[in-house]
Amino acid sequence: MIRRTIFAMAAIMTIVFAAGSSTLLAHEGRVVGELEVEVGFLTEPAFEGQANGAFIRILKSAENHDDGMVMGDGPDLMSHGGLFASGTVDAGGSFEVELGHDLEDLVVPFHDHLTGSSGTIAVNHDGDASETAMVRFDHDGFTPSDFSVQPGTTVMFMNVSSDHVMSVLSGPHDAGDTHAHQPVVGAAASLQVEVTHVPTTTSETMELRPLFGQDGSYAADFVPTAPGAYTFRFFGDIEGETFDQSFTSGPGTFDEIEPARNVQFPIELRETRELQSAVEGLQSELTTAGDRADDADSAASTALVIGIIGLIVGALGAGLGSYGLLAARRKA
Repeated sequence: MIRRTIFAMAAIMTIVFAAGSSTLLAHEGRVVGELEVEVGFLTEPAFEGQANGAFIRILKSAENHDDGMVMGDGPDLMSHGGLFASGTVDAGGSFEVELGHDLEDLVVPFHDHLTGSSGTIAVNHDGDASETAMVRFDHDGFTPSDFSVQPGTTVMFMNVSSDHVMSVLSGPHDAGDTHAHQPVVGAAASLQVEVTHVPTTTSETMELRPLFGQDGSYAADFVPTAPGAYTFRFFGDIEGETFDQSFTSGPGTFDEIEPARNVQFPIELRETRELQSAVEGLQSELTTAGDRADDADSAASTALVIGIIGLIVGALGAGLGSYGLLAARRKA
């Protein structure tokens, strides 16, 4: 047993030293009601085995309607999302909004919150008479970007890109004083994040901490020990309002965890999980080999004892035979 343990330790150290000698920003934006959130890994690109964290930045829109850009009690054309906001629309998805008769003879500006692409919709009786107007969105922006429709028309924004996320809102992208952002502070006390490694479905709920000098920004620190996609589910409440949103890394969102070897140079290191797997495999093989050795030793010991007993029995038999021969001669 001692010999087997020493041999196993020596083999493990050999693996570790052999590995040591062979030398180790994209975030997703989303509009949730009056909140604008930005989520991703704290450090990107993100690599396996390196300290990182789940990051969220929370801003709240503060609208100012006293600048004369919105007249009377009419439709809010100029503020950020005053008429409509799609939230996050993944590639292949769509968002519909009906432009009612209250918008007749008005021009509705719109934009993609994430890229800044923009356009306008003129609502009048000279516009397209179709019941539905289609607007395509891809990496080049909106097509068409400026068009007209009749009152009561439904406008469908189609995300036809292969990997871009769309978030379309009414109002110009640069709304000046009408679109101010205020960081939401104190959310760490009422918000948590559930981090899930998608390939293994392993998850853990973590506490958030505010980031020093970055009001409205929070992180949950951890070291990702496996590559692939991760889901961050932030849940709890923000300023008294329930918040429960999930964000999964991947194309069009935020970075996945990459193996550290992708940036190692000139020699790639084996990952900790690979070393652990190799060590566990070696330990299993050594245990099996040791058990076999013990069985062999036991069998050899048994054979030796039987052999010795046989020699003793044989010697006794020979002695008894000699004694009987001598006794017979004396009688004769």
